[in-house]
Amino acid sequence: MSDAPAAKLPPQSFAAEPVHGRLADLCRKAIIDGEFQAGERFPSERELAERYSVSRATANKVLSTLIAEGLLEFQKGIGSRVRRRRTLFASLRGMESFTSHALEQGLAPSTEVAIFEHCLSGALPESVRSGLGLTDTSTEPVVYVERLRLADGIPLILEHRWVRESLAPGLTREDVAASFYRALEEKYGLLMTGERHTVSAVLLDPATTALFQETGPLVALRVEGTGFVQGGIPLWYQQLYYRGDRYQLHNETRGPLASPVELRLHEERRSA
Repeated sequence: MSDAPAAKLPPQSFAAEPVHGRLADLCRKAIIDGEFQAGERFPSERELAERYSVSRATANKVLSTLIAEGLLEFQKGIGSRVRRRRTLFASLRGMESFTSHALEQGLAPSTEVAIFEHCLSGALPESVRSGLGLTDTSTEPVVYVERLRLADGIPLILEHRWVRESLAPGLTREDVAASFYRALEEKYGLLMTGERHTVSAVLLDPATTALFQETGPLVALRVEGTGFVQGGIPLWYQQLYYRGDRYQLHNETRGPLASPVELRLHEERRSA
């Protein structure tokens, strides 16, 4: 019997590796990389078991995992098919642009700037001043920006960002209406060199939930911390809210010096 669908998956031995997790990672990558088209039949439990010499129970667990993640859907009498979804990645180990990643995945990025205002650092919360590297008595001018990031018109990320105006003088609302990283590089010659942040799960209040065009309870992943430019100088302090029904936090450990952590967005296209 032909194993044509399974042939699209690369050969791999799992003899010395955690079988279920590694096989799920391999299948997940094949789907995300476009090896399978939306609606295409995915290898069955039997086909996975035969191709990778694993038990049917292990293969079943892999398929169940991918179905739970929304990458596959089960149709009675047919089997598992690839769902019509797009995937974005927001890396927590490197500076990445939402605009660039959306475009790479064939999604249309857009930005809504809700608030753009000037203030003095002395009036800011202590956590923000500390994140910006400013003292309690400092009166340095700061630009506060609130943005909503969307892909294909769907709100995905809410941003609160405080920027030191001394490092980005003349920053305008138009500068933050698209890719902020690009504006920093092209207008000010500033190169972001890193971030220091924490990640936590929070239940959004009704007003914030409404910004995501939802009415019921909504959980978000809050990424909070400082962005640095050359010389380790703090440029901004930010609070980013990634909607919890779209993003998951993933981590894979490959050794003591490499543990990439990613926020993965599974975005389902809505019908017109």
